Amino acid sequence: MTDHHEHLKDDFFLPDLGSVRSVFLLVLISELFVLVQVLALPGTMDFSWSRLAMMSLFVQWIVLSSSAFLYLARPYLKKLPTWQSVTIAMAGVQVITLILTLLAQKFILPLSGPMPDWLQILRNMLAALLISGMLFRYFYIQYEVQMQQQVIHNARLDSLQANIRPHFLFNSMNIIASLIQINPDKAEQAVEDLSDLFRASLQNRSAVVPIHKEIQISKSYLRIEQHRLGDRLRVNWQQGDLPANITIPPFTLQPLAENAVYHGIQRLEQGGSITIQISADHQMVQISVENPMPYTETISTGNQIALSNIRSRLEMLYGNKARMTTDIKEQDGSKWFTVRIQYPNKIDNLLQE
Repeated sequence: MTDHHEHLKDDFFLPDLGSVRSVFLLVLISELFVLVQVLALPGTMDFSWSRLAMMSLFVQWIVLSSSAFLYLARPYLKKLPTWQSVTIAMAGVQVITLILTLLAQKFILPLSGPMPDWLQILRNMLAALLISGMLFRYFYIQYEVQMQQQVIHNARLDSLQANIRPHFLFNSMNIIASLIQINPDKAEQAVEDLSDLFRASLQNRSAVVPIHKEIQISKSYLRIEQHRLGDRLRVNWQQGDLPANITIPPFTLQPLAENAVYHGIQRLEQGGSITIQISADHQMVQISVENPMPYTETISTGNQIALSNIRSRLEMLYGNKARMTTDIKEQDGSKWFTVRIQYPNKIDNLLQE
């Protein structure tokens, strides 16, 4: 699957209960439930650490066994309609509760008589039914919210990738037309660069792409702009040797370069130099784009919209592990605008937790 839904683990509301984080949360929640149960006992019964320990053992036994069942059954449950998967999951939890309660009555808290305490069994099964029902309802609502967030994310991604400005297309075509007679080689290069840009915008999108592809697209865009602006546009790439597995959300770097041209370089009569720095290791990726800007202006509305869009995409993919900052500084009578981005080299967002 190559579209930008691929970073979802699958299309099922029940989370992966085999992860360490999920098991820890279930153990913690169940232990809190046990503590409340013990503290809520009638006042005639004194608090007992042994009772707390035995009840904790029993409840954790049920919780971990049910989690193991749901983890093993998950690949089969997600192939079924939601109502069937919920019914089977809850029935499985009920059967586990019944069996473990009978075992607990026989070995942990043996009864005085030969018959099981069916009233206690009924209470345990009812408690398991209510708790599992609430948990499944919570999982399903969380899943629905995440899917809605993913739809918004995809819409923003589609909007950004389709947002190659019409006047940029017309300017590029005019540049190509003027170069055909003067410099056919440059005209051919401009056509190839323009084709690369639109091929990238129309092809199936993924959550992330190799960063070298994004660099290539950005260079294609900047070469076309250099045909238009000539010596007014200079680009200083500082990227060094990047690990082969470095990825980036598509159309992140190119819009930053485009903003630097449209809101900086082309508004300056003398032009200027755009500095693009990229560094990375196996954990974090850092990108900065710096360009001069008119001394009397601040960040334009168009620039803010593009930056806000990129920031939202980074937050959706990487959560609070991604950062995007902007800075305006004055140096030697010039005004400089800098965008800095930092994000993990692996997708780690709420949709994958």
